[in-house]
Amino acid sequence: MNHKLKSNKLDLAEINQRITDRSNIFYWQTDRAITSEEARLIWQDRHSYFSDDEIVASVNHVLKDDKLIKLKPFDLKSQMNLGNVNSVRKGELSSGKKMIIRLHPKGVANGYFYVESLVAELARENGLPSYQTFAIHDLENLDDFSFQVIESLPGVAVQRWLESHSQDEAKLLYQIGQNMAKIHQIRVSGFGPFNNTQAKLNNLVGLHDNLMDSVRAGLNFNLKILTQEGLINDTQVKEIKNLFSSSNLLLKLDQAVLVHNDFADWNLLTDGQVITGILDWDEAVAGDPIMDIACWSTFFDPDRIEGFLAGYWSVASKPDDFQERFEFFRLRYVISKMTLRLRRLAWDDSKALKERIEAGSRHLKESLAYFKI
Repeated sequence: MNHKLKSNKLDLAEINQRITDRSNIFYWQTDRAITSEEARLIWQDRHSYFSDDEIVASVNHVLKDDKLIKLKPFDLKSQMNLGNVNSVRKGELSSGKKMIIRLHPKGVANGYFYVESLVAELARENGLPSYQTFAIHDLENLDDFSFQVIESLPGVAVQRWLESHSQDEAKLLYQIGQNMAKIHQIRVSGFGPFNNTQAKLNNLVGLHDNLMDSVRAGLNFNLKILTQEGLINDTQVKEIKNLFSSSNLLLKLDQAVLVHNDFADWNLLTDGQVITGILDWDEAVAGDPIMDIACWSTFFDPDRIEGFLAGYWSVASKPDDFQERFEFFRLRYVISKMTLRLRRLAWDDSKALKERIEAGSRHLKESLAYFKI
């Protein structure tokens, strides 16, 4: 391993200025200001940029007394590498503590590790099974790499567990709903993505002053992609923009809560009895709690949501306008997710991605039909 990004194809210094700016982003992986080709060059081989010796040396340079003494061999099929952004490795510290290193591609700025660590700690303080951060290292030059060293939580990914223990799905769905509702009891300042610079100073604040600006961020870009791909027409674009205009009362919210924004089975751990870990806060935002439910619904078949919501409403009170808010935010996430999948198709022609695009197309038609668009 230990490959470098092809500098003759990428101006990483310029890209890093774009990729860390979340001010016009609804969902980071969708709206980050890079082309599909740049994304391919950065992330397609994200696991190949580091040698084991390089990882150990870099991590121990930032750790204090408790050093990394063991790094487990890389495993592409590991549940930790189910995501699309970081390369993840397991290790052990001299104290015996088990830990995880989340490595960002070499030369590419992360721009959210401090936010992730702060919201994970906030979740821990509120009784949720999240992790402790041992260290964060920011990119110092284009030969360097950003990484986060965190506590290793017990359990396996819910996605993996259910592959061989399907009988546990109802029980775990209920608990997943409960855990999400507990996250939404945490109030935060501002709206939308958080300010990473402020998070470094232990101050968690959203980049936007209101919900409307955070939800409409990236919308024009998303609609342009969907129009180019023939999924919507110009008339529908106008009607969608009107639906998300400032006159819509669903975009009025006085107090934001913490929204995980990626609360999927691959980001949750279980021992088969309870949810033992909540991971990957890299899309966390300040927003409406129903946003998280709507986002969750885009990952799974509709028949799953009943058990999930049963758990959710056992902790939270169901608002009278829930269905309208759910459908409203679901449309926004479907638009965003379809943009992400279509952009990724430029360099990933896997069967799994094509199946997600097919499912997303159905979801889009259903959402548009709900609003008679």
